[in-house]
Amino acid sequence: MFDIIIKNLTQRKLRTGLTVFGIALGIFAVMVMGGMSEYFRLHVDRTFDLMTDKIQVWPESGFVGGTLDESTIRDIRRVPGVSDSYGLLWMPYDMESIGLFGSYVMGINPDKQETTLQDTGLEEGRYLLPGDRLRAVVGSNVARQFNLRAGDELEIKSRKLQRGSSITHIREFTVVGIMEFTGTDYDYVIAIPLDTAQDFYDIGRTVSYILVIPETGVDPENLAKRIELSVSNIKAFSPQELREQVAQSLVIINLITLSAALIAAVIGGLSVMNTMLMSVSERTKDFGLFKAMGAGTRDILVMTVGESALMGILGGIIGIAGGSVFIYYMNEFLISKGVVLFAITPELVVVAMMFATLLGTVSGVIPAYRAAKMSPMEALRYE
Repeated sequence: MFDIIIKNLTQRKLRTGLTVFGIALGIFAVMVMGGMSEYFRLHVDRTFDLMTDKIQVWPESGFVGGTLDESTIRDIRRVPGVSDSYGLLWMPYDMESIGLFGSYVMGINPDKQETTLQDTGLEEGRYLLPGDRLRAVVGSNVARQFNLRAGDELEIKSRKLQRGSSITHIREFTVVGIMEFTGTDYDYVIAIPLDTAQDFYDIGRTVSYILVIPETGVDPENLAKRIELSVSNIKAFSPQELREQVAQSLVIINLITLSAALIAAVIGGLSVMNTMLMSVSERTKDFGLFKAMGAGTRDILVMTVGESALMGILGGIIGIAGGSVFIYYMNEFLISKGVVLFAITPELVVVAMMFATLLGTVSGVIPAYRAAKMSPMEALRYE
């Protein structure tokens, strides 16, 4: 039966090739859009893995730089169950282009680096030390974007409005360390001492948000609620609350990206159905001859669905290969800009292949049923 399926497909090389290409294009879209969704998911999961033991405290108005001061940190430390709390300052590296994937300057107390970054390693150099001033440790994407090595200088700008005009201050920071790739927000970070960042951006002793470490055995969910009740004008998020909020946002992103991919894939499926309907119409007499020679309805179904399924498999292989190559080179290009957008996972490859096979199989069901229900005499008299 398989040799008959191959023969039927190769007899119409151009039509088969165009149909396979249509499926491959749809699966290519599934790979690219799915790769983007997978990257977002992995990025969020890895980022939260570094913060599973910490509560985040934000200003009540939202995540806005420089709106919590040191008095808030002291108030949080007084809440029973809090082991430690400290602030971080996040400012966009490019003040004129604030985007989702832009690099950020992170002001951090050198004493808190190990607690914040946990097991994040260094490709070269060292972390910040107490007493450092114009020193920086950069994430892997930042290092690739600016082609940095330990010992290089990195220019950082701050911009302020004064009397209706914008004043730009520029400082050269010496890169003392480059972090390994983590697949987290820290890949986009330029870490400098917190007091240096506060002076450079002229925001006083304020921070963007506060990290809270619970005492051993203390439930982070309950502690987050106690912090909110004890300290005014803040919003405390436990690790689970943050994960749930981000998961809701990811659902929307996934729907948008995968919807576009599914539309392209369905178009490929319609192409298969059209091809198989035409093939069945052209081979009506052949099917009648098969039945007259003893072929059963099941044989006709297997042969026709097998043809469409094989086209789906071929289209899936080509689409996955093309999507993987595109993602590889696109990531190579984007990483030179300090950005990574795609990730290929075994789950994505399996889903894409199953979808291609299912698409081809399902699209061939109607033509196969049409061929199988023909009576031998009617098929042989067909003109």
